[in-house]
Amino acid sequence: MRQRRTVVQAAMPLFAGLLVGLLAALPFLQVPGLPAGTDMELHIHRIAELGTSVRAGALYPRWAPNFYHGFGYPIFNYYAPLTYHMGYWLTLGRPELAAEAARLLYLLVFVAGAVGAYLLGRECGGREAGVGGGLLGALAFSFAPYIQFFNPHIRGDLAESLALAALPWALWGWELFWRRGGRLAIALAVGGTGAVFLSHNLTGLTCVALVGALCVWHWKGRHHAKMRGAIHVAGAFVFLTAFFWLPFLVERPAILLDVAGEGHYDFRNHFVPLSELLAPMRPIDRRAAAPNMPMTVGPQLVLLAVLGLALAVWRRGVRSAFQELGFYAISALLLAWMVLPGSRLVWESVPGLDYYQFPWRFLGPFAVLLVPLIASLAGTHLSRIPAVSRVGRGALAAVATVIILLGAMPAFYPLPWESGFGLITPQTLIDAELEGRWRGTTSTNDFVPTTVDIIPGPQESVLASYATAQIDRVNRVTLPDSARVRPLPDKPWVNRFEVQSDVPFVLRLFLFDFPGWRADVDGIRVPIEIARPEGFVTVSVPAGEHTVTVRFGSTPARSIGWALAAVGLGLFAWLLLRSKPWSSKPIAMHESQTLAPVLGIIFALALVMAWKATIADPQGLFVVTSPPGEATVAEYQQRASLGAEIALLGYDLSTTALRPGESLDVAPYWQAQRVVTRTYQSFVHLVYPEGTIWAQSDHLNPAGHPTNLWPTDRYLRDKHTLRLPPDMPEGTYLLVVGLYTLEDNLRLPVETATCGLRVDSIVFCQPIMVRK
Repeated sequence: MRQRRTVVQAAMPLFAGLLVGLLAALPFLQVPGLPAGTDMELHIHRIAELGTSVRAGALYPRWAPNFYHGFGYPIFNYYAPLTYHMGYWLTLGRPELAAEAARLLYLLVFVAGAVGAYLLGRECGGREAGVGGGLLGALAFSFAPYIQFFNPHIRGDLAESLALAALPWALWGWELFWRRGGRLAIALAVGGTGAVFLSHNLTGLTCVALVGALCVWHWKGRHHAKMRGAIHVAGAFVFLTAFFWLPFLVERPAILLDVAGEGHYDFRNHFVPLSELLAPMRPIDRRAAAPNMPMTVGPQLVLLAVLGLALAVWRRGVRSAFQELGFYAISALLLAWMVLPGSRLVWESVPGLDYYQFPWRFLGPFAVLLVPLIASLAGTHLSRIPAVSRVGRGALAAVATVIILLGAMPAFYPLPWESGFGLITPQTLIDAELEGRWRGTTSTNDFVPTTVDIIPGPQESVLASYATAQIDRVNRVTLPDSARVRPLPDKPWVNRFEVQSDVPFVLRLFLFDFPGWRADVDGIRVPIEIARPEGFVTVSVPAGEHTVTVRFGSTPARSIGWALAAVGLGLFAWLLLRSKPWSSKPIAMHESQTLAPVLGIIFALALVMAWKATIADPQGLFVVTSPPGEATVAEYQQRASLGAEIALLGYDLSTTALRPGESLDVAPYWQAQRVVTRTYQSFVHLVYPEGTIWAQSDHLNPAGHPTNLWPTDRYLRDKHTLRLPPDMPEGTYLLVVGLYTLEDNLRLPVETATCGLRVDSIVFCQPIMVRK
């Protein structure tokens, strides 16, 4: 019996992860393929690109040879690589199946995140939370809006999703280390933190900060003697990951990384007001081209977290509850505040924080920090009478489960997507770049070598060679008449040529230079000269017959990084060998006090999902479809036609009265009336009636999509943020919107409007009041 109970205890996290994780991933199981129009396509292409080099023998590629129109660039030297390595291995050595691997990886992410949250909730939800606390923790994490919906369905950031799934594991590992120690704790602390750090750069930095704060919390609390051991474990993590962070830091000056600044990637444009942060999720209009969902933390989760903390204080006392849950409550409050406009001064003052770009990125770690707070509900005794306490704990866990699931119900109904991306080949990558949506799977030229003064356009000879068996990067226009250059088959990171020429000449390649490129002629090292302004590689070749090889290899920083990683592996092994075996925390599943919350959760889970299948789905309770040519979800209805091409259907306002220095969110609803062939830019101006512009916002791609790609049967919500100057006078202001072309600055004329008609703009009917 005891052995059977031990097996059940060991299998419970996996069972919980499969149940809760796959339930949260239900849309991915119901519809083939993956959401389109998100960053998911970028991650699919990166999996395929990295896989091409791994299959050719480079176990850790740093160069992407087929990106940037075939010029190549070093994205894998700087972007956390674990997601793409995992994706490639899921293709079973066939990188052309990257889309299917990404889909499978997302399912694994949901399951792994749920398992990690279960383990964190069971460990930190209190001494009596047990399996019920683990299940509540898994539910709270998996059905958090950012985890279940925003990242996978709106953003498509597979790398960040993987990092967030690993974050509960990292925190659980460090909690085990401080509470009980042992080999498993060390392995999880190092492995979990490393998995987050190597999955997504920014989430990795957030994880390191949280782990550091957690260690200080325990050290200052009641585990003073373990700080030295914690430093050793942290050292193992630092050394083990040196192969990534050391080349990043040393070779950072070799690339452009202009991912922060004005425009879409300016953090000032992405704060979330408290009213939106605490707004409930709402049904998605099927007439929308992209979901219009508030960037919410999930008010139901906040409510349960506050309730869990309050009940813990009531039952255990302030001191005990603070020791167990204080770190998570304080950290969650801090991260939530960092998303709000009130934290702007911190964002502007802390160096490097602007690289986060979007303050709402912290909603992912925030969801993890709520896990122990909500899990503590399963360990709360509402009465000293055992029978009443059992019923109370079961009922409380069931109610919490119902609240979590009902609050997340709109996320079960995302906008439908197409069946899939098909096979991904180098030609597919080239074609995607030629469509103009991105280059090198980035949109801000980040990771391009600094030796590139001007981004060159695609070269026809290189593009044409992708249709053949041998990619040709030779600039043949510059060859002498007597020169013959034939590319030879080799590895993706090796460019080898058979050269014959009667005169010496400079071999010019359509290949970006970067630290690590080496050139040799007949096996003898020769210098590489950089052709400016494009930053291409050139090699001087003497007259005669030669074999020229340009190969991408290591650098001192990369070699030292691998050496430090080897040292870290030795330190890690030494820590494991000298540590005591880990003994699991006993979980008395046979006790009715512990079993009651589990039964309550399972009952509530079955009840809600049965209600969804038999009532919500047939009646379409969470599906909204506006009539054609309308946006019924718009707060203010106002119609206008611009150039008989694009229609204004309405708009949303975050407020109609505000003070100088505050921000105003304005979201026009646009719809293409016919196929749009030009790319228009949108503007929103806040003006006095006499025409003085006091605040304005322009979008290069309205609603984040080029207008020439807009569908004609769906609308788009184009959210702008206006920051009012602190010295603007009181008064009644008007909002003026319109569309224009960037190349000639000509506005699209307005043909009809229900109100506010101007020749080349529209005045919203709703005025804005500014009062000091």
